[in-house]
Amino acid sequence: MKKSFQITLFVILNLVLITSCKTEEKHPNLFTLEGEIKDLKSNLLFRHPDKEYTRDTPYDTIKVVNGKIKFSDTISKLSLISASPSLMGLGKSLFKIPKGGDGYFPVKSSSLIFYAMPGGHVTVAGEATDFMNAYPSGNSYNNNLAAINKIAFPSVNKMGNIAVQNTYETDSLKIKENNQKSEKISETNTNALITHIKNNPKSLGAVWYLKNMLIRKQIHPIKAGELFNTISKELSEHEDYKNIATRLEAIKATEIGAPVPSIKTTSTLDGNEFDINALRGKYVLIDFWGIWCGPCVKEMPTVKAFQEKHEDKLIVLGINVGDTKENIKKFINENGYTWQHLVNDDKNISDNFMNRFNVSGFPTKFIIDPRGNIVKKYIGGSDDAFIFLEALFDQ
Repeated sequence: MKKSFQITLFVILNLVLITSCKTEEKHPNLFTLEGEIKDLKSNLLFRHPDKEYTRDTPYDTIKVVNGKIKFSDTISKLSLISASPSLMGLGKSLFKIPKGGDGYFPVKSSSLIFYAMPGGHVTVAGEATDFMNAYPSGNSYNNNLAAINKIAFPSVNKMGNIAVQNTYETDSLKIKENNQKSEKISETNTNALITHIKNNPKSLGAVWYLKNMLIRKQIHPIKAGELFNTISKELSEHEDYKNIATRLEAIKATEIGAPVPSIKTTSTLDGNEFDINALRGKYVLIDFWGIWCGPCVKEMPTVKAFQEKHEDKLIVLGINVGDTKENIKKFINENGYTWQHLVNDDKNISDNFMNRFNVSGFPTKFIIDPRGNIVKKYIGGSDDAFIFLEALFDQ
């Protein structure tokens, strides 16, 4: 009886040990972030790359206790994460808030930016002054990102501070002087970034900065193309690399006189296939817009009135960026914006229309002639596109 009890106890203890080991096994997609950012008194908020969000969805939270961070989550693939302090909380001083407190200037230096990956461990160290002077480490991706962030963040912070200063300034000469100072900082910073990118062809962080400079027109497309050709092909499967390649192609593909880029997609509100070639024979106004974009929403009644006035000559094609299908349907049904709308999909190369048309501001409009060629491109809210079309129709 005693021997039987010992055997039973041995089996139970082994089962407990096996169960305990299984419990301690880490999820293969788990990543961790830990370290200290001195004087950071706010949690960090971020959008998880694996999740679908609407503009009303709460952000995910990285808890910060006395400046210390110990956070873990799962992630499906190598992804860039930008985590920002709470604007409404004690992290407010890190944001560039203009006079009157109406919004803020969205500068990179307000956020902790790092690469997360399955099985990865990221450490962070630094301090929160009037910008996020804190940088990631722990692997080559984050070490390289930290190196280029350390070049960019101080300069971006200075330019943000000057922008805020100008909202309080009433002297036009002083405002001009500040703008010139900011332009000089920007030029010096851009040159430093270009040199860094050139000297670090295997840095994924450098690729991310090149993409941003191209989108924000901080670098001439020819120069961007030359730099892109120096980037290691080892990075060619990464999303930012592909985005740059697509945008460089789009710059040429959307020149005046070029055939409109092919669009054949089911990224529509009803899921039915759309082919832009079916619109040949009339002028087409392609309108890149979003519900979140104030100028876009403000001018949509004008788009509607103009379409109805010239329905025999003009077709409007809306391309929404940044909203869910449900929210788009609700918005257009409530307002009677019944023309065809496509939905930009930044996870699908062929349906990432924003990249394929090299769109960098909203609203952006393209005018396509009846033969399918690009006639004009307009960025920003104005009546220029409608005035141009009126002149065409009066000929």
